[in-house]
This record gives sequence, C-alpha cells and structure tokens, in this order.
Amino acid sequence: MNGLEKIYGDRIHFVRANILVAENRPLMKQYGFSATPEFYLVDPQGKIIGFWNDEVAGAVLRRSFDDALAAQNNSN
Repeated sequence: MNGLEKIYGDRIHFVRANILVAENRPLMKQYGFSATPEFYLVDPQGKIIGFWNDEVAGAVLRRSFDDALAAQNNSN
C-alpha cells in the first residue's frame, strides 16, 4: 500500500483501521469489516465500489483506482 499512497495520495484518501483499536469500531460497523487484511475502495459519497478480503496485487488496485478516478472525472 505504501507505494500506492505515494502514487495516488494526492487524489485518493487512504485510511488504515486497526480492528483491535476501539476508536475504529464505528468505521468497522459502517463498512462491516472484522478481519485483516481487508481493502475497501469507497467513492466520495461513501459507497463501496471495490472490496478485497485478502492480499491483493498492486496492479489490481492500480487498475481499480484508475477506473474509479476516471469515473469520478467523467461525472464532474
């Protein structure tokens, strides 16, 4: 993820939520996660547009990020 944050960090907001930290419980409840690693791609309106519940290749995430950014740009 760190490499992707460097590439997309000015266009995508990255959030890490440790399931063992109590302050993350509202976020866990909102998105329904309870395991790690889980990766969610959420649009600006809070809708989940991508989900991976295991290790995922960077190329897969890059493609998903690019698609999401393109869709967002097309809607503006």
